[in-house]
Amino acid sequence: MFWVSGILRDVKCNSKETQTMLKKYLPLCILAVAILTDGAIAQQPASAPLASATVASAKPANASSTVKVDPVVMTNQMMLVFMERMRSGNLKEARDVALEMIKGQEIYQNNDQKECKSFHSAMEKELYSIHEARAGSKKTIDWVEQPISDGYYFLAILDFQEGKHDEALANLQKAIFWNPVRSAFYAERGFMFLRKNSGPDIISAQIAYEKALELADNEEDFAAGLRGLAFVLVERRELEQALSCLIVSKEFNANNADADEEILFIRSADPAMVAAMTIVKAREVMKTANILSSYAPDHVQVLINLADAMKSPAEAPRAIMLLKKAKEMAPENVEVANRLKALEKK
Repeated sequence: MFWVSGILRDVKCNSKETQTMLKKYLPLCILAVAILTDGAIAQQPASAPLASATVASAKPANASSTVKVDPVVMTNQMMLVFMERMRSGNLKEARDVALEMIKGQEIYQNNDQKECKSFHSAMEKELYSIHEARAGSKKTIDWVEQPISDGYYFLAILDFQEGKHDEALANLQKAIFWNPVRSAFYAERGFMFLRKNSGPDIISAQIAYEKALELADNEEDFAAGLRGLAFVLVERRELEQALSCLIVSKEFNANNADADEEILFIRSADPAMVAAMTIVKAREVMKTANILSSYAPDHVQVLINLADAMKSPAEAPRAIMLLKKAKEMAPENVEVANRLKALEKK
């Protein structure tokens, strides 16, 4: 049957897609850190013992401590260890690393005045702050020192690899609780909903991929969200919308083999529609269907806010980097162009 064909074609790709996700996940995080720091990112040697990346003694961000832990550096260190263990096939030690990442999380308590979250970058924290302010929240957001959200994310990946799909989705939901603005979490959630042991959950997968698109702030994540949504739309027999998503996704990630394969599959069902599709028409179809064909405006505002917070002359190069990224995301944004022009003149 046509309805199940896409699912059956993709089931065998779980391991490959997980490895692809892992390969791109860390470089994107490092890029985010490089934009917002001096570019010096501590990296954990592949042969480093697990104990060197422990967070068992982590304290809340507002607790007194002799040495201030940088949550971004800590996350990168532990991710490197986790990925080395995954690549070598040592899933037990990979799980141990993920468990270390969430160990002691109970010390972080939410209340009426404060919310504890585990972001991976200042961009994520600012985006969450914008969303919360829009919703009327008056709570202080405490960016904790511990990579809890990433730990649950990795546990979800391991559970799914082992065929424990319900446990995987439960851990992924915990990752989302700790970091509600990570696009990759929602894209992975959509992937898992489509490939559950109990059968695909098309509606939940679509919701997840649409959220991934809303939160995506880089080419890889945005293209991944579009491809995932296209797979869902194929299963729902919305071929024109699916094709449009795939065509636009290739503007963000031109050489993706999965998008090409899915376009070929759609062509076998409706060659005339594929032949007539252009990028302009694809964007029109997506607009009519209320599907994002470019980054959500909030991401540009995040970059503007972060650039505005950099007041000293020494911070000007980083502010310029942020505004250049904003210009790439929204080339027609006059405010970004004016701010960038003013900074570059100094």
